[in-house]
Formats: sequence, C-alpha cells, structure tokens
Amino acid sequence: MGTASQHLDDLEWSGWPQDEVAIRGKAQWKELLGKGSACQNDMTMGVVRLKQGESLEPHSHAQPETYFTLSGRGTVTIEDVVYDVDPGRMLFIPGGSRHQINNVHAEDLTILYAFAISDFSKIQYHF
Repeated sequence: MGTASQHLDDLEWSGWPQDEVAIRGKAQWKELLGKGSACQNDMTMGVVRLKQGESLEPHSHAQPETYFTLSGRGTVTIEDVVYDVDPGRMLFIPGGSRHQINNVHAEDLTILYAFAISDFSKIQYHF
C-alpha cells in the first residue's frame, strides 16, 4: 500500500462515449483514487461534474456509493425520493439503489463520489 496525492486540476475530464450519452447522460468525471492512481487501495474516489441542463441518467450498481456536494446546486433522486443538494450535502446511496443526478442551475454542479472498490471499471452500471 502506498500514499497517493492527486490534484483535481492536474487531471482531464472523462465522459461516456458519444454513442452512450443519450442513455447515460452528459456527466463528466475525474478519478482521484482508484486503479489509475499511484496507490494500491480498496477505494475509488473522484469528482463528477454536470453543467446546466446535464444529468447522470437513472442507474444502479451493486456497490454502495457516497456523494458529497462540492459546488453548485441540483437534485439527486434515490429510489424515487428527490433530494436537493448544495455545497456540504452528503448522501449515502445503498448498493442496488436506482439513482440519478440533475443540474438545472447555471453553475456547474460538482460532487465528490466514493466507492469501496479498488477499480472504477469493475463497477457494472445498469441503466
């Protein structure tokens, strides 16, 4: 095990392949901790960004996840319950729960996400 240090500004934004955006949404993300980091670990953590009018479409995955809102405002829907999110808001998403993020505001919505799994690519998204 090692120590990893990443700065968000040093990473490029990733997104879904263009032919999958209609199903998955226009969310972009930067992986801070996971397979691509310098640290062997049991965690994956990153930041997801949604610009005005963008969404991460309804989906589920086996792993539980946490969201912590860094900036902006929007909504996160978990199993048909809508939560307003703003900076400082944490949400826990149980494994298998259907959830979605929406940003209808002018400011970018950025959310820190975390999974207790070592590799983001091992997470099977179900849309």
